[in-house]
Amino acid sequence: MAYGRVANDDYGYADGGNLTLKLFIVQGFLFLLSLIAFSLCMWIRFDLDFWEWCNEIGWYTYWNCTYLVMITMMLKAMLLVLGWYTVWTESRMLSLLCAVLHPLMFILHLTGTIFICIYGVEESSALTDELMDVFLALVYKWDTDPRASRILKQIMEYVGCCGADGGGDFIAVYKPIPTECREPISGNEWANGCMQQLAFWLEPWTATLAGIGVLMCVSDAVFTFVYMKFRASIEKDEM
Repeated sequence: MAYGRVANDDYGYADGGNLTLKLFIVQGFLFLLSLIAFSLCMWIRFDLDFWEWCNEIGWYTYWNCTYLVMITMMLKAMLLVLGWYTVWTESRMLSLLCAVLHPLMFILHLTGTIFICIYGVEESSALTDELMDVFLALVYKWDTDPRASRILKQIMEYVGCCGADGGGDFIAVYKPIPTECREPISGNEWANGCMQQLAFWLEPWTATLAGIGVLMCVSDAVFTFVYMKFRASIEKDEM
């Protein structure tokens, strides 16, 4: 940075002003958030229990949504590093580049947040309808496919659910309601089917990624304006 010059802008963007320091700090915070979101996506992808479930039941939709979020967070981290370098060197060209790239990142963050919410919250009919078909197929194969019954037992015990939409799914196809459909202490049937309970089980992951995604969207909108002002202050300072 050009410390020998005296800033002549009114905003403190150039020559080590207060807002320049704040920009460094905010970008550092967002960089850490992007790494946290990226790490969470990696955890979701390679969590041993969830990994086995997705492979055994052939359901990859939530993974595909996290791929988009993961790639977007990696690109955002790279853009924030570029932002650090831009502020440090006070480059007009890089300031313009950052001002152009942040709206593109806004679109990616918004898209990733929308998809992760569509396929990661209990209230989403798109998710529950998809899981309904997946778990009904497992119920139909309960007594003919050992792998299908094994993974369904594991999910019902781990998540606390029964069938696709309850014990009635087994009764409808003339199969006995398995013991895994009942709470081990009270013996009562689990209150929800797996299509709803698994969706509810995904929500903590979804809420974290969606919250970070919304914050990133806001930051992209703000940074677009900030970098345009930063570029203008550099031009004014060079006059």
